[in-house]
Amino acid sequence: MVTGMRNVIQDIEKILENFKFKPSDVKIYSLLLEKGEMRVSEIAKELNLSVRFVRDRVKELCSKGIISRKIVKSGWVGYVYKAENPLNVLKKLKLKITEEFENIEKLLVK
Repeated sequence: MVTGMRNVIQDIEKILENFKFKPSDVKIYSLLLEKGEMRVSEIAKELNLSVRFVRDRVKELCSKGIISRKIVKSGWVGYVYKAENPLNVLKKLKLKITEEFENIEKLLVK
């Protein structure tokens, strides 16, 4: 039984780790909330970060549903990124965390 409980703690730790945001993620999200739609190069310049680093972070934030992207065709073709509504972000995170914890509970009942 002790081993099973240890696994539960490890599972919880993994869940929390997946929801942990890097300081740069918070800065990117905050900037997009403030400024609206921006390209990766604009975000990088504003935050004094490399374009490559910002590209990686926005990809991750998009996959988590924290920001969204849309394609723009205006003399150039590329993506602009936009912060999702904070209330919607909170709801998505709450739902995802709840689902993860329910999955652990199901494993314990078996």
